[in-house]
Amino acid sequence: MVVKEILCRAIREYAHAAYPEGGSDCAQVARYTLLELAQQIDDGITPDNQCVAISRRPRAMVKAAIEYFYTRQDAAAGTASARQCDLMKGMLRGAVVTGDDLALALAADHAG
Repeated sequence: MVVKEILCRAIREYAHAAYPEGGSDCAQVARYTLLELAQQIDDGITPDNQCVAISRRPRAMVKAAIEYFYTRQDAAAGTASARQCDLMKGMLRGAVVTGDDLALALAADHAG
């Protein structure tokens, strides 16, 4: 479930940062779309269902959200998370990512 938590957090944080309340109508639609998507992922991934389809339209924003999340994390902690970021973005191409996969990527990132 760690993958779901990271993905939903990344999407929500990006939605609030990139599309703050009070922006243009287009920005508010993007914000709403991202926040709804995060909720759909949060609700849809359960112990019995490990997969949720993301339509093509918001994928570019989700990719940006993942990159934003890891860039901020790296800046705050002084670390590098390239492998984790790439792994998470792989989900947008249909890759299945598990908590174990993410742990291995984290270890690889910390090893240099």
